[in-house]
Amino acid sequence: MTVLNRATLQNRCRNAVAGVKKDLSGVTTITLEGTDYTPTTLMALFQSFIDAADATVTARAAWLLAVQKETALNTLIMGVLAALKAYVTLKYGSGAVDTQADFGFSPKKVVVLTAAEKSASAKKAAATRAARHTMGSVQKKAVTGTLLRRTPSRRPRRRRRLPPR
Repeated sequence: MTVLNRATLQNRCRNAVAGVKKDLSGVTTITLEGTDYTPTTLMALFQSFIDAADATVTARAAWLLAVQKETALNTLIMGVLAALKAYVTLKYGSGAVDTQADFGFSPKKVVVLTAAEKSASAKKAAATRAARHTMGSVQKKAVTGTLLRRTPSRRPRRRRRLPPR
């Protein structure tokens, strides 16, 4: 059996309801795959799928709208929370951990490097400066030299050819 999308299956169910009303309304029982149906129960079965599919579409649209509202509020709330944290820090100081905890904020974590990490970091920085030939302002002043003047080359100018008259 092939898989149909919701809209196609809804249309088939609507057509089936119309067909049962038109052509099978006089039949007392219809046996399908070993199950007996009356025309009324068969139409009710098709209609239940149509109603469920319509409800799914409506629920998805409502969900998408709710997600859109949440996303818009999320950006607003993140900005307001950052501003509130800055306000609380300015008002009570960065050392007022208890007051910040009342608002659900945690203080900034201070990263403490070991002596080995500091040494490795300094070596990396020195190696990067050497590889990129980075100099400070005092080192740049020590660099002196003469500028090379380029003499223009004496190539003969090309004459433009005029079209024949």
